[in-house]
Amino acid sequence: MSKFDIGEVARFVLRVEFIPYVVFTVIGGAVVYVLGSIGLSALHNGSFIPPPTKLERYDCSAPSGSFSILYLHGTDRVKIKSLNGSLDGTVQKNHFDWQGFGNDRSLLGFAPPAEILFDDGKTLRLSGPDFTDIACANTVEASPQRRAITP
Repeated sequence: MSKFDIGEVARFVLRVEFIPYVVFTVIGGAVVYVLGSIGLSALHNGSFIPPPTKLERYDCSAPSGSFSILYLHGTDRVKIKSLNGSLDGTVQKNHFDWQGFGNDRSLLGFAPPAEILFDDGKTLRLSGPDFTDIACANTVEASPQRRAITP
């Protein structure tokens, strides 16, 4: 008989006592991989929380005056700035939520937009109570989505 018998190896592998060793080794390897990737991303970002993304600025001109919208497609944050003031809000399914100031004309000098009609990297088309189909342009060149915060 040879020292290396395939039958003995097969019997050893198929034994009930051997199966937990394989299962625990695979689970342990997956845990080490996940924890390692989390640790590497934390080192890369400087913390466990990813850095916030900077909103893109769109300049708009409407009959009631010019204003700027700070918005980034895919995020739920939005900010509108005019000569009279600014207003923070959220976006869900292309509709703005201005936290109760949706029809307030005293804060900005006009009622803020109610919905996004169209957006891409360079233009943003808005509609609201005081205007319909206003085109806003992004004059800044496209930049990476993730930016580090500089102190």
